[in-house]
Amino acid sequence: MCMHSRRRNGKLASCEPCRKDKVRCDHAQPVCKRCQKRGFTGRCFYHPAPLTSTRRQPDRDVGISTERKKIYRSPSPSLGNLGNPMSDSETLDAVAPCPSVIQPALRTEQMLPAGYLDGRENSAIAPSPALVKRTAEVLRCLQHFPAIKNLVHKYYSVSQTAVIPSPFILNALDELEVTVNGSLFGSASDERLFTFSTFVTHNTSKALQIPQNSDGTVFHKYFTGPFLRLEIIGVICALAGRASYFGLADSTVGDTESPTQFSRKMLVICDLTIHICKSLTALNDLSLWLVHENLLLSKLLRGDSSSVTWNRLGELATGIFEFGAHRDTPSLVPLFILESRRRLFAASYQLDKSIATFLGRPPRISWRHSDCLLPLDISDEDLAGHPHTLEAARRSLDANGWNIKKVYQPASWIRLRFIISTFREEILELSLQKLSPNRTEKLREVSSRCHQAWGLLPEHLQYTSSCWESDLPIGVKLISIISYIAYLYNEFSIQSLLYQDSKRTDSALLDVSSEILSTILTLGRQWERSVDIKGDFTWIALVYGFSCAGVLIRAMQEQARTGQPLLYSGSRSSLIRNLSVFISHLESMAGPEQATSPLFIRATSVFSSIIDGILEPRREVPVNSTNPDTILNSDIETPFLFDLQGMDLFETQDFRVAFDDMLY
Repeated sequence: MCMHSRRRNGKLASCEPCRKDKVRCDHAQPVCKRCQKRGFTGRCFYHPAPLTSTRRQPDRDVGISTERKKIYRSPSPSLGNLGNPMSDSETLDAVAPCPSVIQPALRTEQMLPAGYLDGRENSAIAPSPALVKRTAEVLRCLQHFPAIKNLVHKYYSVSQTAVIPSPFILNALDELEVTVNGSLFGSASDERLFTFSTFVTHNTSKALQIPQNSDGTVFHKYFTGPFLRLEIIGVICALAGRASYFGLADSTVGDTESPTQFSRKMLVICDLTIHICKSLTALNDLSLWLVHENLLLSKLLRGDSSSVTWNRLGELATGIFEFGAHRDTPSLVPLFILESRRRLFAASYQLDKSIATFLGRPPRISWRHSDCLLPLDISDEDLAGHPHTLEAARRSLDANGWNIKKVYQPASWIRLRFIISTFREEILELSLQKLSPNRTEKLREVSSRCHQAWGLLPEHLQYTSSCWESDLPIGVKLISIISYIAYLYNEFSIQSLLYQDSKRTDSALLDVSSEILSTILTLGRQWERSVDIKGDFTWIALVYGFSCAGVLIRAMQEQARTGQPLLYSGSRSSLIRNLSVFISHLESMAGPEQATSPLFIRATSVFSSIIDGILEPRREVPVNSTNPDTILNSDIETPFLFDLQGMDLFETQDFRVAFDDMLY
């Protein structure tokens, strides 16, 4: 909760309506009770310096044509000549009566310093020519709108992990298509683009206002059409960029650039959109969506180890806390907005834990400092439907918020992965503590609770190998096995820490390593059946397979050297077969176009040498040349939290956790 500003006499400052009317204020936040009763919800804010005024901006548009000067100085650019049925006054009238009910607990646009470019406080101040020009650079990408729309539709047709409910985006696409076709391109396109850019910049500079009595069916109208905002264009471009990267592109993207090149173009546009929005407006739901989708695209193209990706994650975490999305405020916002924020928080929380584990850094979003509830297990269509539809969907849930029907939908997987990540946060915290008996006890307790939590999940969401023989969509099968591997990796992480405490390898570490490896190989058997999972299998094998195979090979190498029994409850011959198959996969993935080919080639050579030494006892097993640690350079900092007793991976390689932001 932000602190009240105080007057010189030490008393709490009143909100602006009460101060100007010289009436008593109860100083409640974010809206005082007097303003609530008088219907001044959208005007109630606490100015940090109420007696200051906005400085007059010097006229810097000397070199701009007279026609464009008129556009800049117009408080609401007219789009009448661009095919927009609404006039200037109608546009302003449509915005003015909309009281803002989205009042973040940490900061609102009204709490910013005087002079901040805010659509309500400074509605008469036109955006600067520089911002309008940069906005035009973003809008120019809409020349590819048919390709962008096609990609986004394909993404939502197969995605099982989309965070933003599909109706919000698909409805916005339809509205945007009408605007683009009628307003943007054609004859005199440069002048049209400039005017359109001024219009969008002006809209974006205003606060996003959502009436408390609104529903999901009309939500897209608050940021499209006559109220078109820049944030939604950036979100759509980020989604299109990911869809193109995942191979959903076709000839509609263009024959002159590859899907990856198109994705990079979308990332540049998305980055620029974030930069412009920071200068124009305060945080809102759309801007958080924008940063989240930009982060996912950045992870794909730049990698998890990129400083840009890491900084973007920090920006997302900061925005969530600043906006108050980590707190549940059911009385202040419509239910569909609250549910969409819960989805965003849960997905961001899970993403934060995955990147933190991957890079060996502390997580940025802490569950102990949040009270955001799990999103309800309802469909996107119900969430974005009429209030009675949403209420009916809520009645189809059990006491824990799970859908009583056997359904597979994004909300289900967001909930499941969030639950897994809460235990990952505990493991990360314990990994940073000093070795002690207390830590060992806590690790075992976390392991027990994690197993119990998995057992309490709806049965149809728990992965079984038989799912590959069913007629479920490939997306459902893939996210199911990925979630199961993430769950197993929690146990692997715990057993790795217990090994650090005791320095003794026990059957639990080898058993969970074998289970993860076996599950990865199950996915590998589907590799040749579906092109959709080839990229995902490569990174899953790299991130998870290397860790588990390293533990198993080291244990077998030690057993061959000392003659001590292998502390493994399964079949030794089956284990050797699985390792051999895994090595074969590594060899097949060492293609000329793979950035990780040198690592795959080296790993194949060393792992094969060790297995040969185990299968042929008469040959000596060289200690140095065939140690798994020699696969990787020991002088390069590991990007993993658990380096497996020296198995460091090349920091220069792009070892991203692709399964966390994959398409399905």
